[in-house]
Amino acid sequence: MTEKNRILVVDDELVIRTLLVDILTEEGFDVETAANAREALAKLERSEKFVILFTDIMMPEMNGIELIREARQVDPSLITIIMTGFATLETARAAVKEGAYDYVLKPFSLSEIKLAVSNAIERYHLANENARLRELTGLFNISERLASIHDENDLLEFVLRAALERVGATRGSLMMTTDDGRALEVAVSAGIPEEATRTVVRIGKGISGWVAQHAEPMFIPDLRANPDIVAISRKLKDNSFISVPLERKLPSSGETSAGVDMPRVLGVLNVNEKKSGGQFSEGDLKILSIVANHAAAALENVRLIKNVEDTHLATIQSISLLLEAKDPYTRGHSERVRDFSVLAARKLDVSEQDIEILRLGAVLHDVGKVGVKDEVLNKNGEPTPEEWAMIKRHPIVGYDVLLPVRLLKKEHLDLVRGHHERVDGNGYPDGLKGDQISLLTRIIVVADSYDAMASTRAYRPRRRG
Repeated sequence: MTEKNRILVVDDELVIRTLLVDILTEEGFDVETAANAREALAKLERSEKFVILFTDIMMPEMNGIELIREARQVDPSLITIIMTGFATLETARAAVKEGAYDYVLKPFSLSEIKLAVSNAIERYHLANENARLRELTGLFNISERLASIHDENDLLEFVLRAALERVGATRGSLMMTTDDGRALEVAVSAGIPEEATRTVVRIGKGISGWVAQHAEPMFIPDLRANPDIVAISRKLKDNSFISVPLERKLPSSGETSAGVDMPRVLGVLNVNEKKSGGQFSEGDLKILSIVANHAAAALENVRLIKNVEDTHLATIQSISLLLEAKDPYTRGHSERVRDFSVLAARKLDVSEQDIEILRLGAVLHDVGKVGVKDEVLNKNGEPTPEEWAMIKRHPIVGYDVLLPVRLLKKEHLDLVRGHHERVDGNGYPDGLKGDQISLLTRIIVVADSYDAMASTRAYRPRRRG
């Protein structure tokens, strides 16, 4: 007999209980009984899962409608059927309001009971199938969303938010391994006191450290029943929690820090505090393990892409610096423009995201000088009108050279193209003026102009005063 065929019969009359046991057992169901609502709730809380609850309405201490309300708190998926010999419209409405699926009048016939149970079982299986489909759909949506996120912080925030939502938890954290692979640090959290988010856990220590060391989940339905876990739980306030590892998918051979092999896990996902105040289930553990599995793969992909991007951008920056190395008068110019730009941006309370755009755009701003002949760049004296025309094309050349680089955003390209524009419209190459020039471009224009005036060039000494 499977768990899905278990039925609980609640009635204060022994005759009714015995009759229903005989009928339902003959139909192949596993039946248990309770003489009152308190006994029934105790069975629901400590026993294996029931599919159907048959309950009388008129019982001492707690009536059937109150029992339905309490029982569905214990198991929301429970299908409930009311029995009564005193049917009224009010009791029917009250039963339906509390979630009763069906209503059987006493004295009932064998066919009525069989039909009610058959319909209830069908309803149960349909509800379970719908729940399973919703779960699969939810997990598929999470997987799709993970694949579309390319920023590590955004990815971690989404993973924790999705995990808490899927299992109905209100508190949790995602701890990532430190660079040396010896400890875990809180990367993102929800509902966790601020002081706790600064905690560093050594690999092998505490619950998260144990999970990271063994690359195995820890699922505790009730901490009070696990005194050995209490000793390493750092006095968790929640009696039920789940911690699952984000296991590496790619081989970590050769990935060491200070001669120490990196751990098998990227991090540990912890969830606490069910919204309902109840306990986490094996189903919750399964869901979190799936989320952690997808998250680990997505995180490694994000980091691989970031490494490729960093390498690509470093190559481009090296080319820019190589151009400067050919001209002793502009050596270090791009780096100084970067530093001046970032300093000015911070004074203007520019966002960190825009500062990063400015930082890279400043280093690359003169890459277009690759299209200017060396003898023109290093000419000792004022350039001719033709040579000035060549020089003034370098923002466009830089823009065109960098345009195919998919790692660069439009904002980066606009800085390269616009770093010689002027607010009065007399700049080049597009003659933009006023608000047509973005704040970031204005910052780099000023920083570039300042360094140019403060530096000696082949065709003039640096300007003083």
